[in-house]
Amino acid sequence: MNRKKSLSIAVLTLVLAGVTGFNPLGIWAKEKDITIAAVGDLLITNKISFYKEPQFLQLVDILRRADCTYGNCETTFFNAGEGFPAYKTIDPNVYCEPWGADEIKWLGIDLVSLANNHIMDFDYDGLFSTLHHLDRVDIKYAGAGKDLDNAAKPGYFETPAGPVALVSCSSWIPEKNHRASPTHPYMKGRPGLNPINTEFVAQLDAETFDKLLELWKIIVVKMGDPLPPEDKLKEWKEFNFGENKIRKGDKTELMLEPDQKDLDRTLEMVKVARRNARIVIVSLHEHIGRENQKYPTKFEEDFARSCIDAGADMFLGTGSHEIWGIEIYKGKPIFYSIGNLFFQAPQRIISPEAYQREGLPADTKDPTLYEDKFANYFVGSPIWESVVPSVVFDSENKLKSISLYPIDLDEHAPYYRRGTPSLADKDKTKTIMDRLIKISGPYKTTFVFKEGVWQVVR
Repeated sequence: MNRKKSLSIAVLTLVLAGVTGFNPLGIWAKEKDITIAAVGDLLITNKISFYKEPQFLQLVDILRRADCTYGNCETTFFNAGEGFPAYKTIDPNVYCEPWGADEIKWLGIDLVSLANNHIMDFDYDGLFSTLHHLDRVDIKYAGAGKDLDNAAKPGYFETPAGPVALVSCSSWIPEKNHRASPTHPYMKGRPGLNPINTEFVAQLDAETFDKLLELWKIIVVKMGDPLPPEDKLKEWKEFNFGENKIRKGDKTELMLEPDQKDLDRTLEMVKVARRNARIVIVSLHEHIGRENQKYPTKFEEDFARSCIDAGADMFLGTGSHEIWGIEIYKGKPIFYSIGNLFFQAPQRIISPEAYQREGLPADTKDPTLYEDKFANYFVGSPIWESVVPSVVFDSENKLKSISLYPIDLDEHAPYYRRGTPSLADKDKTKTIMDRLIKISGPYKTTFVFKEGVWQVVR
């Protein structure tokens, strides 16, 4: 290239830079804001794309406006005629026809977690059918796969503002073989979900602990087994009572103790995602809470904070089917549970054992009879109310704003409409936000109603 031509290009570049801000040497240098919307459990079994109600369409618009919208896919997608056998005997087995994937894509869902207690309801066939239909509609996912490596790895959704990564795991695992296993030199890995294995620990105050230890000693003697020396027993802070771990503590409460190997694997995936994405989300599916399911366990609190420490930008809890508190930790949002987006029922497959548990004949053909009884557990329950957070990060990935949109799943709607969300009215919004403000109190999170929208104060 001659000198005159080089000079002309240089002058043109300077003119373009001055007039338009175009910088050919740093076209990707400055990021723009990025918006992440999040919804909870997607128990979808009815079509929703034909609804025209204004408060429903306003919710759809919120989900579609975000650069990336996350949800927890708590159903399997397959044709009922394929005849996949239902795996579980007590808990309902949840499925939706393949159009369910198209419906949540229409809704605006871009990225879903699969590590939950329903992804293996129809064993390997159901899992792989679900993966196929999510791939078909181009919804990205994480949390389940053909082996542990694939279940644990991050999923990525590309946006104009940069890639969003998801690491998905579950500590609520109803069956042992729902857990994915690693590939071995002599056999393939087992398909399943990415687990955080936990065990229950009963922490007892000192007086209760000592009384139970005395009872344990009596049982051991009755069984003819030797007791440790008394001076050693006085030093015990922990022992096993049958299959239960008992620990001495300040107060009596049921605790979850996670497997360190699972924590290490998941946190390593968070670090991998951090190096490969602009925004990193971690989701945990967890059913166990404290104080009658109103607050997360200490395990979930510790795990959420450790994920932020490892590089996550957001933590999203699912599985409790109701909202738990919000915490801002080191400038990053933790949503301990974001409740339900859909809690629809009609296409559940109920096992004979589950029918019998509710006092119905084992050969009952109408699942609504089961649902009528099952729904009694949820009369007046908070599972019919939730919030959809819309989180904005600035060009440096610092938290800019969190807007909260309360939603109502209409507990009292007809059976075929119940569990379908819309933006909550004024009275329901007050009920939802009063509860959210209260349960977020332990995290010293504050909220403000500004410009017609509830927001978290950073």
